[in-house]
Amino acid sequence: MDYFILFLAVLCIAVQFNINKFYQKRFADGIKNMLFFPFISGVVNLIFFTLLGFIFYGKLPEFSVFSFVMSIALAIVSTLSALVGLLIMKYGKMSVYSVFMMLGGMILPYFYGLIFFSETISPARITGLIILICALPCSVINPATEKKAAPAKFYYMLCVFIFLLNGTISIISKTHSVNISAVPAANFIFYANIWSTVINGAAYFIFAPRLPYPKKRELTQKIKSNKFHMILTIAVYAVIGGSGYLFQLIPAKTVPAVVMFPFVTGGSIVLSTLLAGIFFKEKIGKIAIIGIVMSLAGTLLFLID
Repeated sequence: MDYFILFLAVLCIAVQFNINKFYQKRFADGIKNMLFFPFISGVVNLIFFTLLGFIFYGKLPEFSVFSFVMSIALAIVSTLSALVGLLIMKYGKMSVYSVFMMLGGMILPYFYGLIFFSETISPARITGLIILICALPCSVINPATEKKAAPAKFYYMLCVFIFLLNGTISIISKTHSVNISAVPAANFIFYANIWSTVINGAAYFIFAPRLPYPKKRELTQKIKSNKFHMILTIAVYAVIGGSGYLFQLIPAKTVPAVVMFPFVTGGSIVLSTLLAGIFFKEKIGKIAIIGIVMSLAGTLLFLID
């Protein structure tokens, strides 16, 4: 059952990546709409997980100081990750985003599990780690797909940031899941979304009024007329993304980090890339394909004790 739940997490993550790409291509014309994205996402998830908590537990969310503090950390890192992800997909391909994001979410918690939880290490996992590290440069060769591509150094810096940020999210998730003072997973996400809504809401209402819409009148009218579709897109993203995160937290108590994160990582990279090819017609170069195959091979090696 644990692995079926993890498969659902993989499916949600892959769909979430593609919705993020759709939002960037359709609505993210400026910083204002980029700030709007995490704010509405937090609001929707707050409502969603409040209802989910009542359905599963039949009461208000449980509280613990440990979970409350960890939820603040998760909200801050998740907000930064969402914004950096929008920028990456503005200038590059889905495959680049998914590889750096998911490998960060696997490699960093792997070392964390070794150091703090004494999880097992094996020749196969060492080999897999080497392969994964070698796969990263393959993903950023000729990454830009837009006419106005970002400077190479800036783009690579964004890739490093998303690698570190998603790795940090995984570490926070694992740390919370195994602590005896932790509240149930749905309650933890509820608190994280409270802070996410506060942080992103403050950023949006402070900075958005000072940021003009694009100068072209027809573009401004298009953005305003698409407000409902914009909110609907974010709401779907939030529910699917929040569900995917919940599906990762539920098995985290019993599935070792050195098994869980590789499973989620490899599946997400492959499935999100396939969906991007179907829905966005993204063409992947030979070197990038080699990088994805290496990522999958390295991930599978992590499953060997």
